[in-house]
Amino acid sequence: MLLQFLKLELKNSIKAVRKTIIGFIAVLLVLTVAIAAVSMYIGQKKAIDPLKAAVVMHDEDKLTKMVVRYVSKIDSISSISEFEYMDEEDAFSAFKSGAVDIVIDLPEDFYNDVNLGVNTPLNIYIGQKKGILTDLFAEVTTSGAGYVRTTEAAVYAFLDAASSGDYRLLISDAPLGDHIAMLYAGRIMHRLKIFDSIVVSEYGSLGAYQFYYMAFVMILLLYSGISFGYLYGSESVPVEDKLRVYGVGRGAVAVVKEIVMTLHLFAMSVVIYFGGLYVQKISDVRIYSFSPVHLSVFLGLSLSVAVLYNMLYSVTGDNYKAVPVIFLSMVMALLVSGLLVPYVKMHKAVYYAGRIIPFTYMREFFEYLFYDVPGSRTGCLILGVIVAAEQAVGVLWHRR
Repeated sequence: MLLQFLKLELKNSIKAVRKTIIGFIAVLLVLTVAIAAVSMYIGQKKAIDPLKAAVVMHDEDKLTKMVVRYVSKIDSISSISEFEYMDEEDAFSAFKSGAVDIVIDLPEDFYNDVNLGVNTPLNIYIGQKKGILTDLFAEVTTSGAGYVRTTEAAVYAFLDAASSGDYRLLISDAPLGDHIAMLYAGRIMHRLKIFDSIVVSEYGSLGAYQFYYMAFVMILLLYSGISFGYLYGSESVPVEDKLRVYGVGRGAVAVVKEIVMTLHLFAMSVVIYFGGLYVQKISDVRIYSFSPVHLSVFLGLSLSVAVLYNMLYSVTGDNYKAVPVIFLSMVMALLVSGLLVPYVKMHKAVYYAGRIIPFTYMREFFEYLFYDVPGSRTGCLILGVIVAAEQAVGVLWHRR
């Protein structure tokens, strides 16, 4: 009897999906536009204002300018500072007034002096107004100076050894020194091969494309769940009453409806998943590669959404009255879950509010298993507890 009820509900759900396909496409288009707009807004607005650095050059040496441009484009520098060329008087005047945060004073013939081994000092003046940014810039500068000192020490030591006593080598100083310096530069420029690469941005440990793909999938699943209100309409009451006569309890009925919702949501998410793979194939965007684990993530998300809606519709009763309430609740919950706008862009109180809703832990579940973000493991365990609680409430309240 229960199997026949499952087949009946699946048949009815297919008919309902046909009727709501236009609504699904509308939601898809709205989500695409909304997420694209938010992504552009976030991309144009930086979480922190970069430091402004004035570069003072006492000559027009092209090689020195080339080195400055190269240094200013390094990720660790460009992410926290912006360079601008000024004359000495304007630079220090702007520094005193706070218009610029850093002054880099390059002496005349600086590049040639470095190239010839003359240790001409380079003066860098750093203000004290922007806290962590000035500390970061000072740290990067100190690290760079440390690299130069280490390289010079190695070059001088080797040249001294090569030109004296039994260690004399048949090679001129300049090529040998250049070769050693290049070895050190090659090692320091490839330092990322030594360490783990961890992305830190307004999107947490994710890139922008990864974050908004996750947001797109989850919001689509959550709002698609609203269309399953027909499963809890008054027309299904006689069928459920008859099932009770045959000993099928409300718990079993709730599970059947969750299975129906899960199958539909999972099928939808699989289409989105393979559609994403195709988009990546024909474009330069890289978000993920195929993995069977990803399909299990979508199945878990679909089940979580199905259990959530079973609880909501069971508690609210009449589905026609419940839809507006659920829709508005979803909007508010999404705002505090960090799915639409990253937490770093919002007040700290929003983050704490997000810790009491299931959407936040659905996001962490997705991050942990789909993108392999280690810090989200606890969120997966909390989501399991929340889903179990939602299931208990949904079963107890169903058709009370």
